[in-house]
Amino acid sequence: MKYNITELVKILNAKKVNLIDDKYITGIAIDSRKVQPGDLFIPFLGENVDGHNYIETAFKKGAVASLSLKVNFELDKNIIYVENSEKALQTLAHHYLKSLNVKIVAITGSNGKTTTKDIISSILSTKYKVHKTAGNFNNELGVPLTILSAPEDSDILVLEMGADNFGQLDYLSKLVEPDFTVITNIGESHIEFFKNREGIAKAKFEITNGMKKNGVFVYNGDEILIKNLINQSNITSISCGELKSNDIILENYNITRKSINFKLNISNTPFSTSLKGKHNLYNIMFAIAISHKLGLSYSEIKNAISNIKEITKMRLESIPYKKNSLIINDAYNASPTSMKASIDVLNELTDFSYKTLVLGDMFELGSNEISYHSLVGEHITDNTKNINLVISVGILSKNITDNIKNTISTLHFNTTEEVTNYLKQNTHPNEVILFKASRSMKLEKIIEELIKH
Repeated sequence: MKYNITELVKILNAKKVNLIDDKYITGIAIDSRKVQPGDLFIPFLGENVDGHNYIETAFKKGAVASLSLKVNFELDKNIIYVENSEKALQTLAHHYLKSLNVKIVAITGSNGKTTTKDIISSILSTKYKVHKTAGNFNNELGVPLTILSAPEDSDILVLEMGADNFGQLDYLSKLVEPDFTVITNIGESHIEFFKNREGIAKAKFEITNGMKKNGVFVYNGDEILIKNLINQSNITSISCGELKSNDIILENYNITRKSINFKLNISNTPFSTSLKGKHNLYNIMFAIAISHKLGLSYSEIKNAISNIKEITKMRLESIPYKKNSLIINDAYNASPTSMKASIDVLNELTDFSYKTLVLGDMFELGSNEISYHSLVGEHITDNTKNINLVISVGILSKNITDNIKNTISTLHFNTTEEVTNYLKQNTHPNEVILFKASRSMKLEKIIEELIKH
C-alpha cells in the first residue's frame, strides 16, 4: 500500500485536513504500540480508551499522518479529520483492493474457518503469491486491515470472515466482492444471537451476497441447511462431502497416528495429509475445489496437501510430550459441533496405550447451554469406544461428564490448576491428551505447565 496524504484526503472525502508535508503512507496502525515508520495512525473512541491520547506517541514512533474524529484536535502534524474511524478504514481498504489484480477467497462457517484458510493458502502458495488473514482478524476491522497489509504484487487474498449477528457477512462480502466463497459448516457458535441453526445458516449464507457474478460458492454438501439455501439461489456452486450427490465425494479414509490417507472420487490415487481429524478432510476438499478452479492440477494439489505441516496454533496442534506421548491442543475455541469433532479425532487414534480427554466450558450457547453440554456427554456415550478418561473443568462442563454412561472413567475439577496437578501426578506411557474448550477457559495454561514438568 502506498498513498500520499493528498490522495488519502480525496479517497476519504475529508472536509478538513492539517497538511504539513505531503508524505507517502505505506501502512496502517490502529494501536500506537504497533506503529511502524510510514504508517497512518487511526484512533478509535472506546468505552475506556480514547485513541486520540496516543496520536503524539504514534508520530514519535514514525507515523506520517493520523486521522482524528475531533475537529478541535490541534497538533503540528499531518491530521486528517473524519467522522468515523471504522468507515474510513473500510473505505480505504475497498479503494486499495480495487487497485490490486487479485483473486479473492472468502471463508466463513461455525467451525474450521482458520484451518480452511491455512489449507487453501498453503496449497495456492505453491503456485501463487498469497496473502491471508493473520490469526482471526475476521471482523469489520480485521478484514480491512488484512486487505491493507497485502503486498501490491499479491495474486490471491484468502480472507477469513466471522459473524455474531445478521448483516455482518453481507457487509463484508459486498466490501471485498469475492471470486470464491466457502461455508465450512453450520454449528452452534453464537447461537444465542441467531436463535437456532437455521438462523446461523442464513447469516453465514450472506457471504455469497457480494460474490462476483462469475464467482463460485464451495460448501459442505452434507449439510441440509446449506443445500436448502442453495436451491433457492442461482449461484454457481461446488459441494463437498460423503453423500453421493456431492461434486467432490469422500469415498473412504484411514487414520493413523501420523497421517490420514483418503480417497476422493476426483482422483484414481489416494491423498494423504498429516492433519488430524475426519472433519479436516472436508476442509481439504474445499481447498481442492478452489485450487483446481485456479489452475492447479490434482497431482500438484495432492503433493501440496501431503506437505502441509503447520496450521494456526491451537487447532489440533500436536505437541510432543514426554518419551512417547502426545498432547493435542484444540483449545482455541469450542462449540458442541467442534467439540464432538475433537472427541472423534481422539477416538479414531488407535496407536496409543492411554487416551485422555480434557473438556472445558463452552460459551455463547444461549438458554440451552446446559443441554448442549449434556449432549456432548451423550455423544461420548454413544460414539466412543476406546478413550480411557474424560476430565471436565468448569461449571458448565460438569454436565458433560455427568452424562457419560459407558465404561469410560470420568473426573470433574472446578479449576485448571486442579487439572494440571492431577495430570502431573497421573501419567501413562504412550499417552495422548486432547484439550478442548472455549477460548476464555485458557486450557493452554495446563499444557504449558505439563510441558515444563
